[in-house]
Amino acid sequence: MSTSRDSSILGHDIPKARLTPSGWAWIALYLGLPVLLLGNLMDLFFQWALGWCIGVWCIV
Repeated sequence: MSTSRDSSILGHDIPKARLTPSGWAWIALYLGLPVLLLGNLMDLFFQWALGWCIGVWCIV
């Protein structure tokens, strides 16, 4: 009998599920890209509306 940690199919040990490099890339795309876009839009708005330079726009 196998334990709950080990899984064996036809004598082959099957490793636990793990996140692949492409999975990390999709996480970065779905979480990182919207945060970057919203943050840049907020910086642009404050610079345009209030004249404050508070973000990446100050550097360029």
